[in-house]
Amino acid sequence: MVKRILTAVVLIAALALSAFFTWLNPGEISLDVGFTAFESPLGLAFVGALAIGWLLGILSALMLVARIAADRRRLRAELRNLSSGLPVRDDRG
Repeated sequence: MVKRILTAVVLIAALALSAFFTWLNPGEISLDVGFTAFESPLGLAFVGALAIGWLLGILSALMLVARIAADRRRLRAELRNLSSGLPVRDDRG
């Protein structure tokens, strides 16, 4: 319960800081993303870039966690095979 409340407080604080930053930077910026171009407030563009970078960081961390989980499953299977006397398959390359 405390973890959920803390997560909500951090999320609300991040949104408030983003809104405040956007309010402090009212200038416009022209963005060309390859297939389209548009104008956006400078603060909103900066916060958007920060959010995209944060999401890509989470995605790369999740890929690492998935790889570690797969290795863990493989090692547990090898351990079961060794303890039961079955031959171990080595396919690590």
